[in-house]
Amino acid sequence: MPPEIGLESDVALPDVVRQLLDGLADAAVVLRRDRTVVYWNDAYLHYSGKRRRALKRAADEGRPCFEIFGLDICHKDCALEATAHLGRAVRMDEIGAVRGDGEHLTLIVTATPLGHGLFLETYRDVTADARIQRNYKLLLEREREAKEDLERVVGVRTEELRTANADLKAAQAMLVHQEKMSSLGRLVAGIAHELNNPINFVYGNIDFVEEYFQNVFSLVKRYEELLPDDPETKAKVNAFKDEIEYDYLMRDATKLLASIRYGAERTASIVRDLKTFSRAGAGQMAEADLVSGIHATLNLLHSVIKDRIEVELDIEPLKPVMCNVGHINQVFMNILQNAVDAIDGPGKIVIRTRNMKDGVQIVFKDSGSGIPYGNISKLFEPFYTTKGVGKGTGLGLAICDGIVRSHGGRIGVESRPGSGAVFVLELPYMPPDMNAARGSGENA
Repeated sequence: MPPEIGLESDVALPDVVRQLLDGLADAAVVLRRDRTVVYWNDAYLHYSGKRRRALKRAADEGRPCFEIFGLDICHKDCALEATAHLGRAVRMDEIGAVRGDGEHLTLIVTATPLGHGLFLETYRDVTADARIQRNYKLLLEREREAKEDLERVVGVRTEELRTANADLKAAQAMLVHQEKMSSLGRLVAGIAHELNNPINFVYGNIDFVEEYFQNVFSLVKRYEELLPDDPETKAKVNAFKDEIEYDYLMRDATKLLASIRYGAERTASIVRDLKTFSRAGAGQMAEADLVSGIHATLNLLHSVIKDRIEVELDIEPLKPVMCNVGHINQVFMNILQNAVDAIDGPGKIVIRTRNMKDGVQIVFKDSGSGIPYGNISKLFEPFYTTKGVGKGTGLGLAICDGIVRSHGGRIGVESRPGSGAVFVLELPYMPPDMNAARGSGENA
């Protein structure tokens, strides 16, 4: 047992205290207020890593405790200083220290005032427990991170599935719509073909009917000239002419034939435009004059445009474009129909065509109510529509965008409320995949 060191004659540790300290498994040291060492037990000697004589010499020299065995808190949160200030025992958990052999320790430090200017510090080694706690916290943190990563992955997958499901629904809706349009196109083409023969029959015989009428009128005139100079006979003829309104019939017959000719020409034009518009070609690509498609579409919309909307054409003849002309005509129809619907009352639609270096540009400008800025980015989303219930499916522009993209082109839109909308359609002369196919064929 080490002797008491540096105690004044009137201050001594009772034997029972020394025996108690020596029996502790925890390191214990008795210190003066200036932190010099008075007494220690074997566990403290082990922690300091010094021999007994070296520790005794350090104590005799009055070296402070932190020079013998240092703690992380020695210079900033000294336990002895804290207990001296508070006048009661102080406990500090998980304090770092380095044992004499260099091993890092985690200790519970307790400082207790003993009176007579003496203080007891004890050090309990909880390194293993702290390591377990740190590992446990680390495992918990890793588990939390793993859960967060899993939640992120699940969230991403869920969003991908939601997007894929929405895309699938949109694709299905577009396929159904396109199939309906294709069936409608075949129906319209069939009707146009069936109408073509009777219309041609009417149109082709109008000239003959007009000639026959003129011959009849000439014959009547000749009969009048050859009538005998008999007042009674002339009176009967004139009475019959008045009864059948012969003079009116002569004038009206000419107008009637002109109206029939105009109606036949108009019907024949509509039939031609229907055949042009419905010429989907079962998905076949062919060179097409898009200007004729624009005129055909306007002709089909004549009933909703006339007497209300002025159409200004700034048309530059376009070079032939390799496309599915039926699908492109569908794009024209949808954009123009939307423009008509956007104009409430009288208005104006401007259509401009231009040839570019690698393709054509077609601009549709209307004087309608315009599109709010926040809605422009949604225009080409499937099922998005600003029209009322039952007036729009929200697929028209989405399908148009898909058609134009499939041709290697693009649709742009500029608008603001109250200033109408401008749709800019750009198409290459040759779709990129056909260019690639042509290039590979040339190289073969």
